[in-house]
Amino acid sequence: MARANALEDNFVLYKTVNGVRSALDIVGRKGGYGVSVPVPANTWHRLRIDFKGARFTASFNGKQMFEIEDSTFTDGGKVGLWTKADSVTLFDEINYGETK
Repeated sequence: MARANALEDNFVLYKTVNGVRSALDIVGRKGGYGVSVPVPANTWHRLRIDFKGARFTASFNGKQMFEIEDSTFTDGGKVGLWTKADSVTLFDEINYGETK
């Protein structure tokens, strides 16, 4: 899961295993909680996650923020959308697959 949080001004990637959500470690940094980045409210933002094997590249508004290395899931999966009760969130243009 990718989350940009306007209340906390951060961008975080998570995984959920057996119903338990946990933040993923950023390559080159053990522990922590994503990255601090301004996430203005009432503004459209673009989240992008590129996958290549166990490596994920996370971008926010066109800027690469960090990379994750995690091999928990080895098969193809599904894409989901998530928002918390303390947010009003709109989603538009969900894309997946190869990009050119």
